[in-house]
Formats: sequence, C-alpha cells, structure tokens
Amino acid sequence: MKIAVIGCGGIGGVIATVLALNRNDPYCVENGEEIAALLNERGLHVRGKMGEFSRNVRAFPRLSKEMGTFDIIFITVKNNYLPDVFKEAREYLCRDGFMVTNQNGIQVLSIAEDFSDVKIIAGAVAFNVEVLEYGEYMVRSGGGITFGTLNNAGIDDLFLLKSLLNTKIPVDFSENIRGMLWSKLLIVCGVTGLGGVAGMPVGKMLDYRVARRLFYQIITEGSLIAEQRGVELEKLTGAINPEKFGNHQAGLPLFVREIMLRVVGGTKYRKLKSNIHRDLEQGKHTEVDFINGALVDEGKRMGIDTPVNRKVVEYVKEIEAGKRRMGVENLYEIWEDFERDNTSS
Repeated sequence: MKIAVIGCGGIGGVIATVLALNRNDPYCVENGEEIAALLNERGLHVRGKMGEFSRNVRAFPRLSKEMGTFDIIFITVKNNYLPDVFKEAREYLCRDGFMVTNQNGIQVLSIAEDFSDVKIIAGAVAFNVEVLEYGEYMVRSGGGITFGTLNNAGIDDLFLLKSLLNTKIPVDFSENIRGMLWSKLLIVCGVTGLGGVAGMPVGKMLDYRVARRLFYQIITEGSLIAEQRGVELEKLTGAINPEKFGNHQAGLPLFVREIMLRVVGGTKYRKLKSNIHRDLEQGKHTEVDFINGALVDEGKRMGIDTPVNRKVVEYVKEIEAGKRRMGVENLYEIWEDFERDNTSS
C-alpha cells in the first residue's frame, strides 16, 4: 500500500510519524527542497500527550510522476493552499484510492462538490500540536480524529484508516461529518482568531472576561448560520457541542459556560498558541479568511450579521499588514464596538 502525506506541519507530521511507526513508510511531501532535506536528515519526532516516538521518513519537495500513484493521500496543508494541492494530488491517486483531508474549516465541503468523482474522507481533529521546529512536534492536548465520508468512500475505507492510525491516534467515525466540521470550525473561530488578535496563549486569553464574552458571541453567530443552513452541529469526541456556549435558547446558563470555559482554558489549552497567533508572530499570512472569514461569508449568503467574526478578520489583517499590534486591548475594542452597535440598534 502506498501512502502520501502532503504537508508535514503539526497534524501532518504526527500522522506521518504514526504511519511510519506502523511500518507503512509514507511519502512525506513538504514544500521546498531545504525542508524536505531536513526531514530526510532528522526524521520525525513526536512528544507530549501521545507519548514519545520517532521515525525516519522519505521526504520530497513535491509529488512527481516517478512516484507513481497512491492508495491514500493525506492532505494536511493549510486552507490557503488546499484547493490547489487537492487538484494536483488527485492526479496521483490510483483508481480505487481516496483522499483524506484534515483542515480546520469547511472548505473541503465545496471541494467535495467540485470533485464529486474523487473518493474523499474528511477528518475532524480533536488534538492540538505545536511544531517546535521542522520534524519536531509537541502534542499539547489529548484527543483523536473523527472521520466521515464525503464522496464515494465506504466503511472499508474508514476501517482501513483506523487500522493505520489507531495505535497512537484514537479514531472514531461519524455519519454527520459535515456537522462535526462545522462544530470544529465554530470552536476554532472562538479561540484561534481571538488568540491571534490578543497575542497570547488560548488559556491565558480565556482568563479575561471580555475574551469569554467574545467567544460566546462568535459561537452564537456561527450557530445561527449552521441552523439556517440545515446543519446539525455535532460535538467532537471528548468535547462539548459548541452551540451550548451560544447566547441563545440552546446555550447553557451563563454561569455554567463561565465555569466550563475557565476549566477548559486552564487545563487543555493553558499553554496553547493558536495557529493564527503563531503565524502572526512569524510574519506569515494567516488562514483567517477560511476560519472566522468563512462564517462572515456564510453569514452574508444567509442574511445573518456576524459583527464579532467580521471584526476579528479585520483586526487580524491589520496585524498582518503591520497597521496594528497584537494585544488584549484589541479584545476590548471589539467588544466595545459590538456593544455600541447593539445599543444603537
């Protein structure tokens, strides 16, 4: 069986290491000759909540005709690159092979519509990984991956994935993978964009009352959109259905939400930096357009206003452009704007 892993960042690096640990010898594809050479020289090393394990791998800067075709292709690149990578990778998929996507967000849903002839399995990832340096990964929180089929894939394909990964990564299945992808999107919108705007680890950020209030409103906006679209939100394994944090009838009482969010922030996410936070620190272009921006775009189509998500996108882009600095004061500005607009309306 031939397997490729395209994108050896946090999630892709852990998946590739687990595959190699189980003697599947994946082809690791990471953009750039220098990075591929480093991975070939150093191998992959995982530490943290999954234990500690390492493996040597074969790394390449790109797919090539000399490699032939693959039975399974994992795509673990950021949403910014997903459409182009998917389009290229499908040319290297064997007739009965399938793609596995593992992004935060819902972009894969539109890709599945555009490539209805390709077998696609989507994964909703519940653990968090920090890339310490190329090939070095720290798993910051426990959890596994829930997979579900989008196009043409069957139960045998799902169980094959489980057999490949389940030794280190707990694997579950869902018949409502769309609902799980939406739920993961809402959670990520609630912490990733805010973490970047504030410029602090998620757990520390959630110590601030203003951050928790913004989190609840982000979830509210996303839940209303999902309901309008007919999406049934479904909780990730070991997590809480995000709609329980919303300011609506389905939400829990405020004092319960406060306790739960403080506990989660103080334990699971205490030292975790969001992807957008890390990208902003490194001067990279973030994927905010595909996270909070996805809710803004969906809200426009549904006629639902998304003022807090819209402001998060605006502030992240200003930080990217060097027009604003990260800091907790940004959270207060966003909340004050939201309250002022609500009062005036």
